Amino acid sequence: MEAVIEFLRGPLFRFAVAVVVLGLARHVVLSLVGFFKARSRANDRDFKIRTVVWRTLVTLNPVRYMLGGRWIYTILSVAFHVGLILVPLFFLGHVRLWERGIGIGWPVLPGVVADTLTLVTIVTGLGIFLGRALFRDSRAMSRPQDWLLPPLIVVAFVSGYLLAHPGINPLGLQVTTLIHVLVGNLLLLITPFTKIAHCVMLPFSQLVGEMAWRLVPGAGNDVVKTLGKEGKPI
Repeated sequence: MEAVIEFLRGPLFRFAVAVVVLGLARHVVLSLVGFFKARSRANDRDFKIRTVVWRTLVTLNPVRYMLGGRWIYTILSVAFHVGLILVPLFFLGHVRLWERGIGIGWPVLPGVVADTLTLVTIVTGLGIFLGRALFRDSRAMSRPQDWLLPPLIVVAFVSGYLLAHPGINPLGLQVTTLIHVLVGNLLLLITPFTKIAHCVMLPFSQLVGEMAWRLVPGAGNDVVKTLGKEGKPI
C-alpha cells in the first residue's frame, strides 16, 4: 500500500495539478476570446474595467442573498467555500505536498485555525447536501455533480482531519492516507470540468457579460428598467 500512496502523492498529484492548471487556463483563454469577439461586434465599446470589478464584488457579497428566504443556505455556502479554499491551499501538510510536487511553498494557517475551518467545512458540506435532498426546489435544480461534489469534499476533509489527529482515527494511518490522497487527487482532476472552476472563472464571466450587453447600445439599461431593477444589484 505504501507504494500506491507514494504514486498518488507523487506522479498522480503532479498530473492532477497539471490538469487543474491547464484546464483552468483553457477556460480563461476561451473567456477572453469570447470577450474580444463580443467587443468586435459591439456597437458600444465604451468598456470600463472598474464596472467588471464592482459587479464581481457585488456577486461575491453574501449579504445580498440573505434578504430572501435562502439566508440559511447562504451562511452554509459562504462558510463552506471559505474552508474549501483556505484549507487545501494553506494547511501545513498541504503546503509541504505542494512544495514536493511543484517546488513552491508559502505561509501556512495556524493549526487551530485549520482545524476549525476543517470542521466548519465538514458540517456545512453535510448541511448543503441535506438541504438539497430535503427541499423539492433544490432537488429539481440539482445536477449529478451537485450530489457528488459535497460528499467527496466532506470525505476529503474528514480523512484529512483524522490524519491530523491520529489519536481519534479508527481507520489507521495508511488507509486514511490512501482515502485522503485519492479523493484529493480526484477533486483536482475534476475541477476544470465541474462547478468548482467558478472560483477562478467568476471575474471572466462578468467580463464577457459586461461586453455582451453592449452588442446593442443601451440594451443592458433597458432590460434592467423593464425588470424594475434600477439601482439594485443584479
